[in-house]
Amino acid sequence: MLFSKSTLLRSVLLAFALILCLGLLGCADAPAETTPQATTPAPTTPTATTPQATTPAETTAPDASHNYYTATVNPSDTILISPYTAGGSTPSELSGIYYSASTPGGTPTKDGTGSIWLVLTPTEKNKVSKLEIEGTYTSVEDLGNDIYCIHGVASDLTVTVKSKRLFSSTKDMFAAFGYGIKDDGTLVISWEDSEEVPLRYVAFSYKDADGTHMEYLDASLGRLEWPGLESDVPYTFYVQPIGYSQSGKTEELDVCYMNGPRSVSFPRVEITTEDYILPGCDFVQSPDEYWGAGITNALYEQCTVTIYDKDNQIVYDSTMGLEESEEFLGAKIKIRGNTSARYADSGRYPYKLKLNKKCDLLEPLIGRPDDDKGYADKDWLLLNYGSDVFRICGDAIADSVGTEWSPDYCYVALYVNGEYRGLYVLSESVKEGNGEGEDQWRVPVDTDGYVIECDAYFWNEDLYFSTPLTQNTAMQYTFKYPDADDIDESSPEYLYIKDYMTRFEEAYKKNDDSYLDYIDLDSFVKWLLVSDYLCITDGGGCNIFLYKEDSTENTKVYMGPNWDFDSYMGDYNSLAGIRVSWSAAPFYFHSIVKRESFMTRYKELFLETYEDLTAAVEAAFDAIDADAYYALLQYESELYGTKVETLEAKKDRFLNWLDQHLAWMETRFK
Repeated sequence: MLFSKSTLLRSVLLAFALILCLGLLGCADAPAETTPQATTPAPTTPTATTPQATTPAETTAPDASHNYYTATVNPSDTILISPYTAGGSTPSELSGIYYSASTPGGTPTKDGTGSIWLVLTPTEKNKVSKLEIEGTYTSVEDLGNDIYCIHGVASDLTVTVKSKRLFSSTKDMFAAFGYGIKDDGTLVISWEDSEEVPLRYVAFSYKDADGTHMEYLDASLGRLEWPGLESDVPYTFYVQPIGYSQSGKTEELDVCYMNGPRSVSFPRVEITTEDYILPGCDFVQSPDEYWGAGITNALYEQCTVTIYDKDNQIVYDSTMGLEESEEFLGAKIKIRGNTSARYADSGRYPYKLKLNKKCDLLEPLIGRPDDDKGYADKDWLLLNYGSDVFRICGDAIADSVGTEWSPDYCYVALYVNGEYRGLYVLSESVKEGNGEGEDQWRVPVDTDGYVIECDAYFWNEDLYFSTPLTQNTAMQYTFKYPDADDIDESSPEYLYIKDYMTRFEEAYKKNDDSYLDYIDLDSFVKWLLVSDYLCITDGGGCNIFLYKEDSTENTKVYMGPNWDFDSYMGDYNSLAGIRVSWSAAPFYFHSIVKRESFMTRYKELFLETYEDLTAAVEAAFDAIDADAYYALLQYESELYGTKVETLEAKKDRFLNWLDQHLAWMETRFK
């Protein structure tokens, strides 16, 4: 664990304060905003090491022949006083008094150039409010963290210290925070502070049959280990940061030590972050004229990644080939998404994994064709919708329709820092492909190609562009490739694709087929047909990806893969919401379906594919172990209240809906 300079300094100073105390007293009451709720009794409690106020010991006045000035301190009854020696030692004959020296802990002086250093340590609910000094001196310097230096001391001093209650706030004062569960059931809580907002204490509390337990810990420890979590028993803990002038937002931890999912014959991913610090982010709301809620400041945390197949055999280990001191350098993890992250239940966030070296994480779990395609990649996703089946249905239908590429996936059980998080989906991400020519996998673009998105969350991106049809609307274009960090509004890449999309729209406005000189008709037809088959109701935020192979005029714009399937199964006698002509949703499908060239191909493709959909969906469901899936859902239900339903029931419900929907579509397009 690395600490800030201020945190390390406080740990040294607090040690001196403890030496000078007459003894440690019991902990004070909890801060008002820490309100533990009832939970199952916990077996033990950590030992508190919190200094309490005490009356300073009387000291004998120094002999006049001694070469120093003294400071008699009248402290508040909530503040401890100790000398600051900056790591040096206080001469034994000066223990308990304060003296003048040229440097902290240095040789005392009586020539009027010395200084007296004081450390003021308030108890956990108080702060220093005033420092009054009587005597001859030149100035007082506040060194921060309640350390003061009185310069130019030329007489004995009388110092009076006053205190007042800490200000309570809901500010997030932890620079980093996380927790995990060791194999033996020990709960580990980790935190970091910052130089900008240093912490003095961390309050840890829980409630059991014996009442509320509150402990105040020295914040410089950075870590608490609480042994003895009982298996399959839920606990609730509260952890609150306490600084020098205010207390901060309390972290509420709902924790359950659950080993059962590890015994289920199902693929499993286990993530352990360095020092158990969890990836974090800030939440943002769209401006009034736009849509959605998203995240920002999503930072990576280094981690280890271990993947097990259904037989509990390790098939991937990110620490392979690394020294023990480097074990967390093989991978890192961060929170991803927009609405899926903003409204994640119980902190079950979707994640992005970035490996240090390319690897195909799916091959040992789902198998791959024996070819040379570029399946290996550094970027992978862990998506938080494993208890639903829309990914199974959506990908099966997209593959049946014959889309250029659909991201492969595998349902997995996910552990993060030793805690079961439920069923997730390990997936490829939508990005530029790996490999060359026909061996390329993912989105097939060259190094001078483009992957863009008509994006309802553009307002949360640093770089985007508008076209005549998207200008002043709720959706504009953002970049997946090239990376927005590598270009700006003056870059040739930015200017080219913006100009190309503008020229396409100019042709699109004409009442002819000249727009087909700019887009690939089949890819647009397939994308809409998949959305219609599933009746995706989301008309704007459904991840509309497009790509162009290169920067030449020899290639057209293609629709990218269908992606966001969670709003599937609308009314069986309706079609995709993106067809609706919303002034705020400018994408082209609401009007392109009026073009004869488009609808002729659409009806042809419908007739070619609709009879094969049911079999494709059944095969996709059959590829998943239904009994193991159900067993994991039961564990998940214990944690989060997830509805428990068999995979067979989920499949039957979708297929019954699909039968009705396809029968209705036949009446329109056959």
